[in-house]
Amino acid sequence: MNKRITAKRIRQRWTNNLDPRLCLDSFDEIEKLYMIDWVKKYKIQNPPAGKIPWKKLIQEMKDKFGKLRSENKVKNFWHSKQRQKGRNPSGINHDVSYSPQYNNGQGSSEIKRDPKMEISKILN
Repeated sequence: MNKRITAKRIRQRWTNNLDPRLCLDSFDEIEKLYMIDWVKKYKIQNPPAGKIPWKKLIQEMKDKFGKLRSENKVKNFWHSKQRQKGRNPSGINHDVSYSPQYNNGQGSSEIKRDPKMEISKILN
């Protein structure tokens, strides 16, 4: 394993962890909503664009909220949201399923837990 320290690694370490101007606190809800909204708007305005200009978003967030965030932290937040969305694209809670049960002609509703979802929760 080559663990040489390169100029690139030094710069990344500084810009993502050591820069004293960085705000290392967790994102506020308003910041999270702002990032999600900003990326959605960017993708609508620039449909063929494959890459999101994270540095532009970070600068706009700094201007708006007065907090400098690292590019890694912003990208990690966005990509984790995308993974969550990919697991459950509909936004529906699949842990509980609704199934009507009928007893002697009288309708009653019962909520049943899906055992497959329970197992997947344990494994994930």
